[in-house]
Formats: sequence, C-alpha cells, structure tokens
Amino acid sequence: MSGRQSGGPVGSQGLTPVGSPNRITRQQVPGNTENTRSTFAERVYQNTGRLPNGIGQFSPFNGPRTTQPTERVTTSTNATEGIRAQLSQRDLGAGSSADVLASAGSPRKKSGIIGNTSAAKRAPPPPAVSQQAPVKKNGAAKAHESAIPTTVLDLPSQRMYALATLGFMAAWKLFNALALNMDANRTSFYLFFKWCVLDTIIWYCGWRLHIPRLTLSTNVMYALVALSVFVNLNLFFLSESVITIAVKPMAISIASSWLRTIKGIPLLGPRLVGDSDLLIDSFELDEEHILGRHTIHVLPHSLTHMNPESKSFCIDDVQMYAEPWYQRLALGLFSHNHRPQTAIPILVNGTHPETISYAYTSFETGQRQLRTIKNTGALQMETNAVYPALGNWVMATYYLPVTEVGAYEIYSVKDRKGLEFRTASQAPPTIVVACPQAHLQWNGVVPERDNFVVGGNGHASICQRTDQDQADDLSSGLIQVVARGYEPMEISVVRLVNGDREVISLDGSQPQPLESIQHSGSDMDAAQLAAIEKWSQYRAHSSVYTLSDTFLRPGEYVYKLESIRDAANHSVVMSNTGPKGMFDGDKAGSGKATPYMARVQVHRRPSVGWGDALHIAELPLRLSEDPARKSEYALPLRLSGTGPWIVRYEIVNGEQKIRMSKKFVDGAKPTIEAQQPGTYHLVDVSDSHCGGQAEKTNVTLELAPKPHVNITSAPITAHECGGEIGALVDLELMGRPPFAIYYRERNLRFPNSRPITRKVRSQQRRHSFKVMPELAGTYELEFFQLDDDNYPSGQPISQTITQEIHAQPSAKIDTVNGHIPTRACMGEELELPVRLKGQGPWQLTYNVVYENRRTAKTVTGIEDESYTIALGAFKQPGDYTVELAQVKDGNQCARDLIDVSTVINVREGGPRVGFQCPDNGVRVLDGEQAQIPIYVQGEFPVEVRYHKIGDASKHVYTATIKRNTYQGSSQVSSVMAFGPGEYELVSASDICAGTIDQQSSRCSVIVEPKPSVWFVTDGLRREGEGADAGIWKLHESCEGMALQNTFELGLQGSGPWKIEYQVEFWAANNARSGVPGFVDRTTTHTLVAMQTSTLKPECCDPGLYRYTLLSVSDERYQKPQQLLRTAQAISSQVGVTVVEHMITKSPFAELRAYSPEGTALEMQSRGAFRRQPPSIKYCLAPGQSRSDNEAQSWAKKLHEHLPVFRIEFAESGQPPFQAWVEVFPASGPSEVVHVSDIAGYSQPIILPDHVASQIGLYHMRLVKTKDARGCEHQFVDPNEVGLGRPDKGIAGGIEIEYIEAPNARPASSSPASDPTRNVCVGDVLAFDLRGLNSWNVEYEYNKLHRSIAVNKRLFRRIADMPGNFTLQKVCHRSANDCCSEFDDLSYTVHDIPRVRVSGGRDVYQDILEGDMVDIRLELKGTPPFTFTWQRRSIESSKVLDSHTVKDLMEFEYTISTASEGTFEVTFIQDRYCQYPKA
Repeated sequence: MSGRQSGGPVGSQGLTPVGSPNRITRQQVPGNTENTRSTFAERVYQNTGRLPNGIGQFSPFNGPRTTQPTERVTTSTNATEGIRAQLSQRDLGAGSSADVLASAGSPRKKSGIIGNTSAAKRAPPPPAVSQQAPVKKNGAAKAHESAIPTTVLDLPSQRMYALATLGFMAAWKLFNALALNMDANRTSFYLFFKWCVLDTIIWYCGWRLHIPRLTLSTNVMYALVALSVFVNLNLFFLSESVITIAVKPMAISIASSWLRTIKGIPLLGPRLVGDSDLLIDSFELDEEHILGRHTIHVLPHSLTHMNPESKSFCIDDVQMYAEPWYQRLALGLFSHNHRPQTAIPILVNGTHPETISYAYTSFETGQRQLRTIKNTGALQMETNAVYPALGNWVMATYYLPVTEVGAYEIYSVKDRKGLEFRTASQAPPTIVVACPQAHLQWNGVVPERDNFVVGGNGHASICQRTDQDQADDLSSGLIQVVARGYEPMEISVVRLVNGDREVISLDGSQPQPLESIQHSGSDMDAAQLAAIEKWSQYRAHSSVYTLSDTFLRPGEYVYKLESIRDAANHSVVMSNTGPKGMFDGDKAGSGKATPYMARVQVHRRPSVGWGDALHIAELPLRLSEDPARKSEYALPLRLSGTGPWIVRYEIVNGEQKIRMSKKFVDGAKPTIEAQQPGTYHLVDVSDSHCGGQAEKTNVTLELAPKPHVNITSAPITAHECGGEIGALVDLELMGRPPFAIYYRERNLRFPNSRPITRKVRSQQRRHSFKVMPELAGTYELEFFQLDDDNYPSGQPISQTITQEIHAQPSAKIDTVNGHIPTRACMGEELELPVRLKGQGPWQLTYNVVYENRRTAKTVTGIEDESYTIALGAFKQPGDYTVELAQVKDGNQCARDLIDVSTVINVREGGPRVGFQCPDNGVRVLDGEQAQIPIYVQGEFPVEVRYHKIGDASKHVYTATIKRNTYQGSSQVSSVMAFGPGEYELVSASDICAGTIDQQSSRCSVIVEPKPSVWFVTDGLRREGEGADAGIWKLHESCEGMALQNTFELGLQGSGPWKIEYQVEFWAANNARSGVPGFVDRTTTHTLVAMQTSTLKPECCDPGLYRYTLLSVSDERYQKPQQLLRTAQAISSQVGVTVVEHMITKSPFAELRAYSPEGTALEMQSRGAFRRQPPSIKYCLAPGQSRSDNEAQSWAKKLHEHLPVFRIEFAESGQPPFQAWVEVFPASGPSEVVHVSDIAGYSQPIILPDHVASQIGLYHMRLVKTKDARGCEHQFVDPNEVGLGRPDKGIAGGIEIEYIEAPNARPASSSPASDPTRNVCVGDVLAFDLRGLNSWNVEYEYNKLHRSIAVNKRLFRRIADMPGNFTLQKVCHRSANDCCSEFDDLSYTVHDIPRVRVSGGRDVYQDILEGDMVDIRLELKGTPPFTFTWQRRSIESSKVLDSHTVKDLMEFEYTISTASEGTFEVTFIQDRYCQYPKA
C-alpha cells in the first residue's frame, strides 16, 4: 500500500520533490534532434498536461507555449525513504505530483490548489507529441474527403441525410417484417431478395461516398452486407428464425411484466388486462414463500496506517484565521456548510474503528499535543476493498480533516469492542504546511510625468513612454507580487501585451523579505528552542517581487498571476474563488475583483497637425471684408488620441504674439477659427490621458486689398455718318481677377428715358470696349461699381464719361402673329416683314440663297420703318435662306448687317389621306362608338373633312389628325363615326391643300345583331289553344328511370353561345305545385351551346320542374343579353323561353315482420358502416336441434315461431302492384318469388316449407316493384340477383336465425377435471366451450364478478390467489341473450405454504470458534409440514449438509449449530400444496 508505480496518472505520480533532482530522468521525444534545456517552470507545465481544477485562459497548462521539444518526466520514489531524506536534509519535498495537491484523497473539490481530486478520478498525462506533425500525402488526404462536394451539400447536411435514409430504410424493413409476421405464410422470397439488394446498395453507397464520421472501410462494408443477409434470411425467408427464437422469450418476459404491473392497478387494472394468455403462460409464484438465510464466520486482527503514500499537505491558514470566530464555530457545527478542507488519509484494514487518536506538533511553538476523534462516522470514508469471507472486514481510507499547519502522527485506533489496531512501525510524521499564496499590488513609487492613474477593479492607466524617458531610467515597475509560503517559491506570471503572450518566471529573482522571524530565548528552555528550530523550516514566509516594464508600446498590458509553487511542490492556480482584492478578474469591468490580475492601459500620446486640406490650398490664405467672401477661416486640424483634446496655438502678427487654446470633445473634423491675419503656430496638445507635441508647420492669413480702376475714353469718328458714332473706353484694373465693372448708359436727348445698366467682364488687368448706340444723341456713361475675386459684392466707384454720338441705321426681320414665316408651298408667294431704324429714306440690300446659288437684290427709297419683302412664287421645293446684307439711311450712312437671316422651307404639295376600311366595313356592337381607320401622308397636324352619304342634313364633319402612329411612311389614325352608314372623305389640308385617295375615300359602319335563344316546341305539348294556352311541357317521366326526351334549343347569333337558365322545382308532395311563391328549390345553371344544341332535363327527385331561359351571350356580345320571359313565341327573334317537365314517384315498398299475433317485431341492425338487413334471432336450449329424420316436426316447430312477413307500399304509387322477392335459405341457392296483382298497399308473403325448415340463418329481400303506370323501383341490381350469400352479407331485407345455446366442461388438462386433486395458487383452470366460436364467459372469483369475451374454445383462468372460483354462465356474443348457466363448476383454491429463516432476513453473523448459534424457522400453512434445509460453503456455495423434516405439526422449528456456512430452506409442503411445484 505504500509503494507506487512510476509513470502513473497526473495527480498521483509524476513530479519529484525539490530535494531529489537525481530522480528526474529526461526522455527525448522521437523525431526531435534538439536537446534544449528547460527551466523548472517549463518542466512543471509540461508534466501537468490536464488538471482537474479550472485554469484560466492565460494558464500554461492549456497548450504548448514555445516551440521547444516536449519532454516527459517520470519518477519512481519510495515514499518512506523520501520523507526520511527530506526530514534529515531539513528540506521537505513531495514524492509525486500529488504533492502539488492539498491532498491526494482530500474532499476539497473547488480549491485553487492543483490536483485536489482522488486518484480514481485523475486524468492521465497527455501523450508525448513531436514538434512537427507528420505531413499527409495528397492521396491520403483525399481518401477522407466526401465524394459529394461541400459546395453542393455541406458535411453536416450529408450526415443528416445519410442517417435519415438509414432510419427510413430500417422503419420500412420493420414494417415489412411485421406485416409478413401477421400473414399465414410468414415467408416471402421476394422480400428477402428485395432487402438483400437494398441493403447491399446502402452499404456500398456508405463505402463509396466517404462521408466524414460515417465512412465505411471495405472489410466493414463486407461484414455489414453479410450481417444484413443473415438478418433478412431470418426475417423474411425462415419460418422459425434464430431472431424469433432468441427474442421471443425476452419479449414475452417484458410484456408479461408490464401486464402484471397494469393488472395491479386497483379496479381499473383487471378490466384493462383481463385473463390474458400471456399472463397465464408466464405466471410464476413469488419467491416470498421461502425467505431468509443465516451465514456464520470468524474474523482476524485489524491494522491501521496514517498517510500510507507519504504525501505532504498544505492548508490556507490566512483565509482560515481571517474568518470571525463565530463563522468558524458555525462551520464546525454544521457539516453541510463546511468549506473545502485538507484531510490526511488513514488506511484501516479490519473492522470499523470507533476512536482515532493522533499527535499534533506545532511549527510555531514545537509543542506536541494528543487529540482524539470519538465519532469516526463523521469522517469521510472511501472503501477500497471488501472481504466477504471475513464478515465485516473491509479495507477503507478515513480522511482526517486538519485546520492547522504542523506535523501529524497516528497514536492509536480502537474498534467498538475496545480492541486496539496495530499501527505501522517507524512511520514518519505527516507534514502540513501553509499553502503558497500570492497577490498583485501597485507600486506606489511612479514618476509624475507618466500620469499613472489607478482605477477600480484592477485597472490602471499610464502614458506611453518615449526613448527619452527610457534614457532617464523610468523603467521602474508598476506591479509587485506579494508571495507567502514554504520557501523557496516559484511564481508564474503571464503577461499579455496587445494579445502577445509571454510567461514570466520569478524562480530566479531575489525577493524582498517582508518579515523576519525572531525568538527570545529568555522565556524558553533549550529543548523548546531546539524543537522550534527543528520545525521552523516549514513555516510560511512572505516576500515581494517587482515586475518591471518600459511601456514603450501603447496598448493593453495584462498581468495575470497564474500559479505559485512552494518547496514542497504545492502548486496553486489563481482563480476568481479567492478573497476579494483590488484587481479585476478574467472579465474586465464585470465588477468581480480578484488579486490575481492587473490590467494596465498604456495610452498613446496625442498629436496635432494641420489638416490635409491646407496642404493643397493656395497659401497664404486671404481674408476679405466682403460679405460674399470669408472674413474668417476654419483651419482644419488632424488629431490623434482619446478625446477630449486641448490644443494650444500662437498667432504672430508682426511684433504682436497671442497664445490661445481650444478644447475639442469630438475628434471628427476639428478646426480653429481664424478671424485675424497673422501666422498661426501649433504649440502642443493634450487629450483625456496624456500630453503630446504638435507639428512645426505654420499657416499664414493675409487681409486682401480692395480693387480700383482708372477709366479713359476716346471718340470713334465716321465722316460719312456725320461725325462721331461711338466711344472707345480703356480700363486699368487693380485687384484679383476676374473683374466686373458696371455702368449706366443714358441718352440726354431723351431726359425722361430710363438709363440702361450694362456690365463689362475682364480676366486681364487692362481692358477696352466700344460703345456704339443705334440712336443719335449725347450719351452719358456713369461707372458706379467694380468687382473682383476678393470682393465679389463690389466696391463703389464714381466716374462719368459724356460723348456726342451720331447714330447708324439698322434693320431686322420682323414677326407675323409672333412668328417669323418659315414655310411655304410651291407655286405660292410669301411676304417677309422687315423693321428699319435710323433716319429715312433707307436703302436695303438682301440676298436669297438656294442650293448654293446666291441672288442679291437692293431696294431703295424706303420711307416707312416697316417694310415687306415679296418672295416667290417658288418654282422649286427646298430650303431658301434670306439674308439682310446692308442698310443705308438718308444721310448715306451705310451699315453692314451681320447674322440677320431666316430659312424658308418650300414644300412640293399637301397631305394625302384615305380610309383603311375592312372588306366588310367597320362592324361594331350595339351602343358602342365606332372609329373609322384612316391613313395620312404629310406634315402634322392635318385637317380632314368628311360626311355621311344619304344624310339629309348634309353635315360635314371635321377632324384634326395629330402625330400619332406610323405605318411605313404614313400615319394610321382614326376618325369618329356618328351612327351606322357609309362615310366619304371630302378634303384634307395642312399648310398646303392635300389630295384624297379616291379608291379609299369611302367606308361603311355596320352594327352587329344581338344573339337570341328559345325552346323549339316540336315534340312538346300544352293544354288549351290561343291566348288561353298553358306552358309547353315535356312528356312525364318515372322516378329513377332513364329520360328519353330532351328540350331542343333554337339559336341566333355568332356561336358558340353561353346560355344561363333557371330551374324551379316543386316537390311531388307540394300542394301548391306550379305557384311561383311556393317553390321548393331554385337553381341557376350555365350551358355552352353550338349551332344545334339541346337542354337535358333533371331526373332525380319527383315533382314539377320549370325551365326558364334568362340570358345569352355569343362570340361578339360577351356581355350577357337578358331574354324576355314568355311561354309563347312573340316574333321570329323572340321565342318560347319557359317550359315544364313532370317526374312522378316510383312505387316504393318495404318488408316488415310481425308476430303471429300481429305485433310488429323490433329488429336489430347488424352493420354500423354498411347497410345490413334487420335480424331476428331465436335461441334453443342445448340438445334441442333436429336430426335428419325429424324434418316435419322441426318445420312445424319453426312455423309456430316464424313471424309473418308483409310487403307494404307507399301511397305515391298507383295500384295494382307487382313485387319480386329474393329468398336465401340456410343452405342451397336463392329463389326469386313473384307476387302479382297486389290490389292494395299491403300484402303478406308465404314462404315455402323447404326454405324455412333449416336451423341457422336465412334471408329475404325485395328485388323490384312495379305499379299500374309502368313505373318501377329497383331495389337490387339485376346483375346481383342470385349472387349474394348470407354468410358474406346481403344488403337490405330481413334475416332470421335459430341458435343453439352454448355449453362448457372442464378440460382434461385442468386440475378441475380431477375431483381428487386439490387446486392450489398457480394452477390453471381450463374449460372446453361448445357452440359458436365467440362467447361471453361470466365467473366469480372471491365474490368478484367478472365477464370476459372469449374467441377460443378453451377458456383458461390462472388461480393467482386463494379463495373460491365459480363458472356461472356462458353466452354467445352474436346473440347475447342465448346463454347457459352452471351450478356444478365451483372450486376451492388453496394457498402455497411459506417458511421464514431468521425472520425472513439475510443474517450475517460473526462468532468465535466454539460458540453455538440457534437458527429459527417459522412455517405458515396447513399442517403437517415437510421441508428440506441445507448448509452451503461461504466461498464456493457448495452444499455441505442437507436434511429433510417430515410430518411436522408445529409452526416453528429451531436449528442449533456451531458450524460455519450459509443455512437456507429449499423445499416446503403442507397438507394441500407445495413449493416449488413438481
């Protein structure tokens, strides 16, 4: 029990104590050629692959952290020698990785200590994996790919469809198997062959498709095919299959168990289950008839051993002593509210201990204390082994909970008898130290310029450090690790810098001690000081480790204290279950603090610069006082960092320097408003976290100067025009182009005239323009405003120029009615108006241009300002251009005209029009507006005039055709027609007169006739003549008979026709038949008719039918045209639309049965879903059936009981009647009896003697009836007469049956058949039933009356309880009033005897050698008793002794013995019954 195997699972073996490095062997993983040394922390991480406790996401145990080869450490250490070596070297370690735990078998389940689970539940170590994974070849990789591309169907869907197909095929096969099992044959080669083929296809597809996780190898596919053939052979081909033989007993057992459970339900259970054959066949007597066994044996001595594996343990003493005293008291009183504790295992091999005493030595004082646990049942216990041969002996482990650090030794263990256990000799003490603990804390010494801010929940922030800060030695750490435990300790810290992970190991760091231990020797003797010195090495010490970082990179720095390990290999993984501290947990900001994680946010220092828009802008920027230009600029900035920002900047304007600052909350499009000129310089910037620097570029703003102009002018002189005709103005501009100068032009000759404002634009700084007005006079030019680019709203100026001007003549083309004439017709003349200006008389020169030929003409002596140029007549079509070339006034002042012209288009002829009339004219429906199609060639719009031929008013219609639709070179349009008739075109014109196509000048408009329909009266009849004549009628018909006549329809219009008609029905029993207000049913129907058509009358219900035609529509008139309701023809187009037809009732009759006394018999229906004849049954006592030589007496007896059958007709028919009746005797063919000349509505039927003289069932039914009018009522299809049989069911009619009462007798196999035999519980009472194969059996069992349905001739009932059983009555189910009662079928059921050994319990008794034991037997039943008892071996159950006791009249028996073994009874019998049964 003290040894261990090397290479065991993690948590029990695998780690070597710190003091025994020579026991560690390094194994190189195959495939790695490197032999890299690893640190102590890496060895620990690599050899604890999977740990039972929860490890955070930064734990090194979650996977490999470096690319170094994986190593495995194996240890083989003797626990006892290891602890002795540790004690002698004053350096306690642990012999296995279980030493890392608080306890190998400790009940602590949720501690932060690694490996705190039992050895039975520890995970095995991870397998050694080489650094480089083997590279798969392309063929091997493709072998595991699905044959179905994932682009067509993804892999989960492939698996889903494959499994669904397998499930469907299995359900289908099960359905076929169950259906075949219910068949009489129970074998089918077709199903066997079909399922073999289908299963082969399924398994082949599974092998071929290579669906991941469902892939089948070749061998597996062949095995599944063979298995499927075997299953199909048993399901479908073999009558007695192996599956049936194997499964049937188990199925019977399960079904019978369920039935017994259901039957045990009070009241409802027996009614649901009944006397099931399955319960009878599977009934078994319970085992309570023989109960109890007595076993005796002797026990040896007991042993105990504390900490058999020589482990070391640790406890969290800081948390324990930090709790208040009342909380520790509550945890001690209420065990269900305990914290996870450290427990030392104590191995016990023997009986259960009653008290455990142990010695405790404190590390602080060195004093030794003796402690005793009297309630060992409160300790946690694990049973390791049980020894049945030794009675109550077990090998168990008790866990001693410890709450103090120190050394523990077992002192003594006693059982409940006071016997002391033997303890292991020279066992070393068990060392319990304080568990290593650590937490993080902030370092208070940090430079101020870092802007270090500590927040809540373990958050802190600092500004990014620069290379200058690094040069100034600002790398002091922000975080410190405070550790406490058994030194030396190793600490593992995980650092995440922007997601990059690295592990920091503090095993080689020199910590800063926080405390020193000193003892004063004045109060202690030498022995106590020596004891304290001996145990002081195991005390816990506190130290501080500083984590240094430069913080040169901005981002998130996360420090997680992952684990700590002390010198005894106790490892603690930090989690959120520890005490609350100042840092956040794994989820930042969640409010759950833990001392094991710190999060430092290193903020990037902000920066500021001018925006990119300033880099492409034209510098310097200009400010303007003009309201249309910028009086200030929003200088864009470029910010980085976290808002809000404060930007400081300077404005330098000459000697003046202004420093300003601005705050920005949002970093989107930040700007500085510049309102004054100067140079803008960015100084620095600061955001919400840190301060930063600014770019060194500057932006300059200047104030733009206002524009001004110098204006000079010179006259323009023309001697032939009388002197000066204008002025030349020169401008010298100052400012930023483009420029715009405004002036007002005023003719002083007309002082009351309004001045004209003109604008002159220039892109240059020098500009000249001419002023040459048309009218003579003294002109004043007043310049009042100047604009440039900087001042677009303009600057006021004031300068005036005066010039005497003699005006020049001018001419332009005038308009007619607002338009200049541009079109003309060939052969016509055109007048072009011209307006002249100046001093007359004038001379005008103009040119006419046609086809590149120019003709110049001059007109002189024009006195009037308005002049008309006469052009034409035009001889050629085309475009003529008229240009005004020169005009000269009366002073002979000539002026050349530029761009004064117009173009005149001359056409050769007018439009051409004609009707596009169909061959049969334009046909329209009555009431619709007609449109006559017309084609037009020419320019639009075209005016068309037309009239109707023969119109007395001779009115001419006018239509304007606009541009619409083209057909070739012509346009297709239409003109409106005003009523039917023939229309003719009169004329057409646009600008020019057009022509009419004489071949298409006329078109006719025709109105289509409306459709009509009527009844043709040929073959119809009516009463009366002339105006008093009635409605036309079709000949009467009988109900149910085929109609021979139909209504013929007359049609007019364009077929096919859609006819709507109405059918009014008055039933035959309606007293007001034919009266419109008393109609029983009205229906509307639609009929589609061709050129000749008929209307088929209705033929179902008897009564009067009136048919009325309502409306009709044809191919042209789609809308229904209403018809006039009339019973007489009015005209050739309005015919008969109302006719009638009468259907009379058929003679209906029924067969009825009466007693010989004349009372109507009540008959029961035999069918619920099929119409079956009413049945009359008569029950005879058993033995009253006739023999072959008693035919006459039997027939006479039947006639006495035979009812009287009558045919009863309804009054709708007309007598005399005829009837045909079919009679089915009990045996032989049926006969049809014809009954004629039935004068009244009722007639009796006399059956022949040979038909009614048989026992059993016979039947009669009506086949057909007929009245005096020839109307028939067919009850049976003529083809089925003589084919029906009573045993197969015959629809309609009456049947009578004579039944013999049933009988019951005890079966030969039943104990009830032997009067000398006793009936016991478990026997089956069986009775043979006689009569028809369906009975209701009534019996009474222990005064409980039951009635059950039996379909077999053998009725069985299990005697499942003692009491009385009586079979009372048996009835036929087909005739429940035909029964037999019994008074001789009553039996007494006796109970099975019982025996109880030692009160019916299994007694396990330990005795010493030589002691005697009395074993008591209790018997129950009816004496005398006979029983057999045996003694068996405890180990092998071999029978050692067997004894039989006979004719015992007492109810108790005692066996006295000193032998070892198991005593039990195997057989018992009383006066009536025995157990087990023979």
